[in-house]
Amino acid sequence: MLASPAILAGLLCCFVSAVDLTVIASILPGMIGDLGINTADFDRYIWIVNSYLIAYVVAIPIFGRMSDHIGRQKAFMACLIIFAIGSVMAAMADSLSAVIIGRVIQGVGGGGLLPVTVALAGDVLPARMRLAGIGLVSSVETLGWVLGPTWGAAILAIVPSYHDPWRWVFWLNVPVAIFAFIAIWRGFPKTDDRKQRSLSDLDLLGTLLLAIVLVASNLALSSGGDHGAGVNTGLRAFGGTPNPLAEYMWPLIGISILGLIALVLWERRASHPVFPVELFRRGYFVATVCANFLIGAALMVAMVNIPVLVSLTSSGNSSRDSALLLIPLTLTIAVFALVSGGVSARIGEWTMVRLGVILAALGLGMVYFLISSDSLWHMVPGLAIAGTGVGLLMAPLSATALDAADDSNRGAATSTALLCRLLGMTIGMSLVTTAGIYRLQQLTGRLDPIVQEAGESTASYFVRQQEFVNEVITPLGVQVMQETFLVAAILVGLAIIPVLRMKHNPEV
Repeated sequence: MLASPAILAGLLCCFVSAVDLTVIASILPGMIGDLGINTADFDRYIWIVNSYLIAYVVAIPIFGRMSDHIGRQKAFMACLIIFAIGSVMAAMADSLSAVIIGRVIQGVGGGGLLPVTVALAGDVLPARMRLAGIGLVSSVETLGWVLGPTWGAAILAIVPSYHDPWRWVFWLNVPVAIFAFIAIWRGFPKTDDRKQRSLSDLDLLGTLLLAIVLVASNLALSSGGDHGAGVNTGLRAFGGTPNPLAEYMWPLIGISILGLIALVLWERRASHPVFPVELFRRGYFVATVCANFLIGAALMVAMVNIPVLVSLTSSGNSSRDSALLLIPLTLTIAVFALVSGGVSARIGEWTMVRLGVILAALGLGMVYFLISSDSLWHMVPGLAIAGTGVGLLMAPLSATALDAADDSNRGAATSTALLCRLLGMTIGMSLVTTAGIYRLQQLTGRLDPIVQEAGESTASYFVRQQEFVNEVITPLGVQVMQETFLVAAILVGLAIIPVLRMKHNPEV
């Protein structure tokens, strides 16, 4: 059953769409240069990552319910078409806004593939294999976003002589989508003849409110670091431009708060809510999703900030160096996620979970102390230890979501835990990024600006200004990046609180 063309195609597509969640980490420096984006406008180009994440998250509940209405096959094919169109648009983009639009469309299709594949596994597999099938889909999706940066590095290494080699990351999605489309079209099981369901099964209002909360909060957070900035402070000290949304930060925060309140009130009364409300009444399940949220936030901070560090300090091939530095983190996550089952059997599940949290926090904390503007390679041991810890946590954090639910809610529990991990990636990254920009604003605001002296030539002034950036401003930027890794370590450390709550499960 697991070898059916439809399920294999679904697993392949889930893997590829998850790869695109994090592949940007290794190709971002090349994209910035090729598209002529201001390197200092980090709060703007971070939306190449955020736009896909938000669209991915919002699409999960939409297409999960939509497949119940129009059938798995049609929903799957629609997601593939959307994903392919978004990939083509991203590959052909000639500006930051064009890339973001392509990534939004791509994220809608990619996010929709996940719940449809989970539902398909539930449809075609016998009851005794159903949980194993759902677990396999979740594992493949996790492996995809873990290996995303490595995949991007491999593409850049294979096609370095081509113009804008990062574009191949998106172009290669198209043949995969075509292959999967044919497999779904020709090899779909005949079990998909379902009765038409009412559109009321789709929690469209809940999904819309979720989208409003995510977009408004992330826009507010991404512009918040520029709030109150002076001419020569924050990212402007690197030559950054003012964030056009900075003056709307508080209205955006107000919209996100009101949207969140409306979402909570609506979900309590919705007949088919985006989030399974009954599960959130169980403390054990709440602890599980909180742990997933914190781990997701810390991990995405690490993945995205490594390329930023490389851009600040490297004078060579930034994309290559970013990819190589990410390998100790992502490869150890993948390896230890695969062996975690065997480790758990030897040392016990809860010993392994505690060990995972300790190693992840310890590794990220080590990065804080090991980062040096002279050589970023010093932080490799810390990244490897952090990756080992996160890898050990992957399997139990997925399994405990299943343990918290009864048979009728286990699919919803798995997807909700995954959704909360993705929410952690999105919100956590925006929050830490804003805090970092604000911190940089504080540090650079204390410096006297470089001004052209009377009688000084323009050429001499520019040379002196560049020396000031290299000798003073860049080290401050590296210091801020160091501090974000310390924040990431604290976030992982906080996960020990819900982890200890998960150890005792009187509700299941």
